[in-house]
Amino acid sequence: MLNFELNILKYIESIRTDFLTAFFEGVTMLGEETILIVLMAAIYFMYDKRLAQRMFFITATSLAFNGIVKNLVKRPRPFANGKITCVRPETATGYAFPSGHTQTFATGSFAFAVYFKRLWVYVVSVVFTLLIGFSRMYLGAHYPSDVIVGAVLGFLFAFTLNLCYDKAKNVHFLHGGAAVVLLPFFVAFLINPDPLYADFFKIYGLLAGLFAAALFEEKLVNFGYDTSLFKKLLRVVIGVVLALVFKEGLKAVLVFESLRLSLVGDAFRYMVIVFAIMAICPLVFKKLKI
Repeated sequence: MLNFELNILKYIESIRTDFLTAFFEGVTMLGEETILIVLMAAIYFMYDKRLAQRMFFITATSLAFNGIVKNLVKRPRPFANGKITCVRPETATGYAFPSGHTQTFATGSFAFAVYFKRLWVYVVSVVFTLLIGFSRMYLGAHYPSDVIVGAVLGFLFAFTLNLCYDKAKNVHFLHGGAAVVLLPFFVAFLINPDPLYADFFKIYGLLAGLFAAALFEEKLVNFGYDTSLFKKLLRVVIGVVLALVFKEGLKAVLVFESLRLSLVGDAFRYMVIVFAIMAICPLVFKKLKI
């Protein structure tokens, strides 16, 4: 099966052009964390914090499961054997199966479609999921089966977790419950550490940060949207900049020789980022009347 998929990737590699490479590099970025940070910050600070928390939870939980499957299956990337070249290999972290980029976009976009129940959102979700999936193959980062399974899982998680959110009497229990369910995998991956497990620990940190931040914001802040458009945009800019500063700043500080400590540090770093942006920033904005 892998030989058949490898032949498909070799054919796709043979039709690469500068234009197509630039195009699909742009497309693949739609499934990366920077875009997710900007989108979530915009929704959270400008439109509806509960919607942002819902979409963040659904996407992060889906990605945590993606990390579990990757770490259990341990399929090498198609370029690992040197038969395929990879464009932007720095974005191809962790194991290959299933595709994280494809699953991220499929989950997030389809979650919006299920929530808003608009046909055009469903169409956009499907079209761009297909484009992102193909971009991962075009760039040499994934096999076709990685992409197909990533897309299917994304759609399934979007539908299922939206339903869970609608049925939940207390979303904080849902947030905390996800962290508890994933904890055994956190421990198991820590017992037998692997550098390629890092993505799972980062996602776990995101979910832990969401649980703490959502509870803190509801009980102690409860910020609103009765302010000018300029101030809302200012919130987003400050939030995104601080998220990126925390992301890179803590990465430079939390350096450990021990792989186990490094993985725990990744989880802690992403938990702090989420709590700072979704809890501390709203508190400061409310005090400053931004």
